[in-house]
Order: sequence, then structure tokens, then C-alpha cells
Amino acid sequence: MRLNRLIPVIIVLAVFLAIGIVAGLTANWFPDQASAEAVSVDSLFNFMLAIAVFIFLIVEVGIVYTIIRFRVRKGDESDGRNYHGNTALEITWTAIPAVIVFVLAILSFQVFADLRTPGENAVVIGARGQQFQWSFLYPLPARGETELANDPEKRDKVLSYMVDSALYVPLNHPVTMDITAVDVMHAFYVPEFRVKQDAIPGRVTNTYFTPTKLGEYAVECAELCGSGHGNMSLISKVHIVEQADFDAYLEGLYDKAIGIVNDPRNAEVGKVLLASGRYPCSGCHILTDAYPTQNKIGPSLNGIATRAAEHAANGEGVLGGNDAAAYIRTSIVNPNLYIVAGYPPGVMPQNFGDRSIMPEDDLEAIVNYLLTQCSEMPCPQQ
Repeated sequence: MRLNRLIPVIIVLAVFLAIGIVAGLTANWFPDQASAEAVSVDSLFNFMLAIAVFIFLIVEVGIVYTIIRFRVRKGDESDGRNYHGNTALEITWTAIPAVIVFVLAILSFQVFADLRTPGENAVVIGARGQQFQWSFLYPLPARGETELANDPEKRDKVLSYMVDSALYVPLNHPVTMDITAVDVMHAFYVPEFRVKQDAIPGRVTNTYFTPTKLGEYAVECAELCGSGHGNMSLISKVHIVEQADFDAYLEGLYDKAIGIVNDPRNAEVGKVLLASGRYPCSGCHILTDAYPTQNKIGPSLNGIATRAAEHAANGEGVLGGNDAAAYIRTSIVNPNLYIVAGYPPGVMPQNFGDRSIMPEDDLEAIVNYLLTQCSEMPCPQQ
């Protein structure tokens, strides 16, 4: 190629490269960066964007130039010029993309390896996906470890109640998430952390992050899991707090868990179980007294005790009795026995009759609590 033709090409390529670099440096397409991992993920994406913009400009401008430069002139009915190929050009346009792909593969693997490496002294929190909310299982605070060191059975019971529908994590401290699912496939996803991990029934998967920005963000499900899938991000939030606030939060959960273990069937225990997200009732039902989230995939639980007494008196959907308590208990463990008008069958979880999923104490506590939810006060069931 003659020098007078090569110089304009070099200038055009330099301009395209500059545009690509600017696009990569100024791109701001993602949510806030709220974890250390988000920085490396975004940097890799922006680098790929810069390359993509550079190549896009070469291809598109080349196409436009070719259309204009080699268009058929008016009255020209001759055959087009016959090109036999250019070996050097073919080697070039094969080698350059190969090098780009190789470099991106190395960088991607480095970022992936960082995302799959747990931090030192990480806080380990369990995440449990279920239709239709997340619940999070927390470790004991230092006080709990000391008090329950010689009573492993009670320790395990207390740990099983260290649960909340909100995810609290300490600022600038590594976190390890042990993720599973109770019913169907879910996917734990916090866009601001740039982490996403499948939640699989019967398996425990992991993801790791270090929160770096105080605030509240949605915990989303990235796997279509049923009719209430879209509401899961409205229920569960991640709160990034200072270490002292996180420690105080664990202490509060511990005190509630001890109270549940010491008096497992109390009505207030039932309220804590529903409000904490141990069971996913807030993912479908309105229950103003226990939680603020207002979803209505299923019937409202406001005033359920009054309606339960009426259904039981009519013999609708009750096993083992004809009172409100029997109706509520049956509706939990055998939800398809009676379907409230206007709601589809099969949406309510079918596994609460399994005592390994919902222990008898939890079932009785929830029933006792729901018996306090009457449409008129005083409640006749109290």
C-alpha cells in the first residue's frame, strides 16, 4: 500500500481506537458498585466494550465506504472487478481476533477466579430460596457460642431460628454465602455486588463478596421460579451496615431465637417465625400485623381467624376438628383440600406437612398466632 493511502488509514484507526477507549472509560451502564468484586467485573466489561466499539467502527465504516466507493455507476453494465484475495490481509484478520479472544480469556479467568475465592475470616451466612422469598440463616454471636458451648442440641435449635428475610452484612468484611433452595430452582442475585449463583434443591452452592458501600439493595431471584418470582426482590433486601451494627443485629436475632427455643408454641413465636422469613408466607399473603410487604398471590391473612371459624363451621377443608385452629392447621399442611374462590390450586407450598420442613412446634406457634388475627376485636378464639 502506498504511503499516501496508508497514512489516512492509520489516522482513521487511531480515531476509532480513541473513541473505543473513551467509550470504555466513560461507560456507566451498571448499578452502583457496592462490593470489591464489582470493580473488577466492571473493569473487564468496559475493556471488552472498548474493543467492541473499535471493531464495530472499523466494520461499519468499512461497509459504508465500500457501498459508496464501489457502487454501480449509472449506465455501467460491465462486470465488477475480479479480486483473487489477499493472503496477508486474511492472516491479519484471523490473527488479531485470535489474540483478542486469548487476552479476554485470560482476563476473564482471573476475574472468575477472584469471584470464586472466599475472603479470609469471612462471615458465613446461609441463603435459602423458596416460593416466593429469600430467607437468611446467620451464625451465633460470640455470646451465643460461649453460652451454648456445652449444649450442642440447644445450640443447633437456636441456630435454626437465627433466620431473617433481610440480609445484613458488615461493611468491608468478606462474606461467604451458602446457598440452597427448598422447593424449586432459584438464583441468588444482587446486581450491586455483581454476584449471581444458582440455588439448587438438595445442594449447597457458594458465592463470595466484600461489601464496600453502606446502603440497602434488593436481593433478586434470577431464575423464574413461579407466579411470585417477580415479587421476591420487593421482600428481601440486603443492608450493608457498620461492623458494630451487624454485631448488634446478631445479638437481637440470638435473643429472639433463645425465646423461641424456651417457649416454642407461643403465639408471639409464630409472629416472629412469619416476620423473620423462616417460612415464605410474606411472599404471597398480606398480613399487616407481621410484615409490611403487601403481596397478594394468595388470600389475605388479615382477619383469618374469623374466616377460619366460619369455614370450619361449614365443614370446608378441615381435617381433625371443626374449629378455626383445625382449619388453619389443615390449610397449612394440606393446602389443596380447600381452595379459596378466585385463587388457583397448587400455588401454596405442598411441603409444610413434612415435619423436617416445618416442625410441629413451629406449626403450632403459627396456628396460635393466626388465631389472634380476627376481623373484629375482641377475638373469639383468644
